[in-house]
Amino acid sequence: MRALLQRLWPRTLFAQLLVIMVIGVLGIQLASSSIWFDVRFAQVLEAPVRLMARDTAAIIEQVDCQAPLPSGLRTHYQVHCRTQRPERNASTETGRASRRIEMLLTQALHYETGRDYRIHLLATGLTDTQGQPIVWHSLFGLRTAQAHLHFAVQLAQDRWLEVEGEELQGWSGQSAWVLIADYLLRVYALRIVAVLVICLIAVRLCLRPLKRLAEAARGLGDNLEQPPLAIEGSEEVRQAAQAFNSMQQRLKAMLDDQAYFLAAVSHDLRTPLTRMRLLIERVEQERPRERLRHNINEMERMTVQILDYLQSADQHAMQPVDVHALLLRLRQELSTPEEPLPVSGQAAWILANELLLQRCLQNLLGNALRYARQVSVELRTDTQALHIDILDRGPGIPAPLLPGIFEPFVRGDASRNPNSGGYGLGLSIARRVAVLHGGRLDLRNREAGGLTATLSLPLHQATLDQ
Repeated sequence: MRALLQRLWPRTLFAQLLVIMVIGVLGIQLASSSIWFDVRFAQVLEAPVRLMARDTAAIIEQVDCQAPLPSGLRTHYQVHCRTQRPERNASTETGRASRRIEMLLTQALHYETGRDYRIHLLATGLTDTQGQPIVWHSLFGLRTAQAHLHFAVQLAQDRWLEVEGEELQGWSGQSAWVLIADYLLRVYALRIVAVLVICLIAVRLCLRPLKRLAEAARGLGDNLEQPPLAIEGSEEVRQAAQAFNSMQQRLKAMLDDQAYFLAAVSHDLRTPLTRMRLLIERVEQERPRERLRHNINEMERMTVQILDYLQSADQHAMQPVDVHALLLRLRQELSTPEEPLPVSGQAAWILANELLLQRCLQNLLGNALRYARQVSVELRTDTQALHIDILDRGPGIPAPLLPGIFEPFVRGDASRNPNSGGYGLGLSIARRVAVLHGGRLDLRNREAGGLTATLSLPLHQATLDQ
């Protein structure tokens, strides 16, 4: 049962709030229906009580209780004269409803006769035409109902006139089902609609800052330089936004320190590398000299890639860039007779940093040309973004490695070329450049073998009609 409730329980905060409020309102309405029923029960009896008070006034004028009672006083009435006050049956209720009916009878009889009479209520109830008690049915008129009243009126000389009679319940003239439908519509349906509107207002007013906080948290991993959250909303939301902004600032400071340290180390390594390059020229043996020269070149390449990776996150001035022309220049530089590197499709001008975008495309094309064959570029444009697809026919990347392939120093060489000399920074740099431009970089394996790298760059206001 608990597992079923967990599956049925809604996931969104709006739906949860709506379910809680609807159930709460319905529970309160059902609990308050007992009060309404009490009041409605008394209202149903009001018309018969007033009718019986009027007829009783007429009977009092005809009856002396000193002589035999005249016949045919009223239909559905039984009248008796008593020398002492009749007593209630042990089963007769003496609650608030009985006291209200006694007061109403006293008031109505005074209105009809102009005199004050003492009323003693003996019994009351609602019955159908067969004399069977009906309760909530009678309130809507599902069955023909009549009120049964049994009471005594104190007359002169301490004599009591006992009256027992029946009068029909007041009738609205409408179908019972129409009355029920009207009640359910106005009391339950309209309240549920009102609760829905209240939930919508509450979600829009109170939960909007939380939604912005969730969106900022999702975007923090891609863009640590995003603007801080606005401090607004309730006190709890304001505290959460302040904590989020503080966390963002600490992360930025930590990464800046880390980047500064790596840049300083990489930069300072160039000086000893230059000295070592000069020193190895004094080595007389050719083989050791070449091995040392190769190691120095590898270390220098590593420092250059680290510096490129750190600089790829810097915000530079944006300007209109002709992506198609940029790709044609790269094709001229990178293509060979074996790999002509065809470029198809057209691209709109975008607002970008041309140097960073060129570095991103160079890394993607360089990886494809190094590890695969039949490399081609396709350009696509939709209403949202410019898509640059770099396709190749090669070994691809194993599916387990795809989720983490963009992390720095993570390589997919086990699936490509184990003798390559990369350091796992090329794709990281390309992805950081894409994120810096508000875009994204996706990798997916092709069905017939190979890899597709899709660089998506947003158009929005950056698109120029050129």
